[in-house]
Amino acid sequence: MSLLPLVSIVIPVYNGAPFLADAIQSVLTQKHRPLEVIVVDDGSEDSSATIADQFGPPVRCIRKPNGGVSSARNVGIEMAQGEILGFLDADDLFTPDKLTQQLPRLLADSAREIVIGRSQYHHLSSHPGQEARFEERGEDQLMLSLVAGLFRRSVFDRVGKFDESLRFAEDWDWFLRARELGVGFLLHREIVFHQRLHTANATRQQDLNQQGMLQVFRRSIERRRNRDGKAVSLPPLSSYMEPEAPKTGITP
Repeated sequence: MSLLPLVSIVIPVYNGAPFLADAIQSVLTQKHRPLEVIVVDDGSEDSSATIADQFGPPVRCIRKPNGGVSSARNVGIEMAQGEILGFLDADDLFTPDKLTQQLPRLLADSAREIVIGRSQYHHLSSHPGQEARFEERGEDQLMLSLVAGLFRRSVFDRVGKFDESLRFAEDWDWFLRARELGVGFLLHREIVFHQRLHTANATRQQDLNQQGMLQVFRRSIERRRNRDGKAVSLPPLSSYMEPEAPKTGITP
């Protein structure tokens, strides 16, 4: 019997058939076991659910009426059996070592509830006569990202699930709530997922995303003001950063 914890990866999908198989495969490539993959088909009108079903165990596909990504993630959390949770969008990819990079860091400290690594952006390149492919784009980034993270299941009991009334910036809203409650974060420098940019990305709807971010920041300020009488500042992200390993060797 394995002494390692079951890790559940939740993949919400809505009309993601062109990308979904690659996303699922990037999870199955992880060396960690036991592992389960929960694909939540959010009312897709394409073959997304069929693609997920073709994988078989440890992949499960749950079908639901369209309700948005927060609703799909919440269903995935409810159905997950693991004590460790991760998230992947249907058009993105885990690096092959994501879980081996993050799980030891998460388990090393019982007060640590979330571990987050770096994200690498790629863009869809299409040229006449050539197959479309994703190419590396720019610098990698370190930010609060669901897909770049690994989470103890218990943190969702403490913070709550995703706000289904939000169609944009719902991840920022959740992270703000977690930071307000003093959840234990660790940020590290290794790249753990590739975000694939294309014309259908929700993140391309910049105006709506910016409006959503303003809304969730206002909500956060109001919560802090109501709790403490004034909007107390949150700890800077740098306070969550993993210390760099000491350099070895002699400097000339």
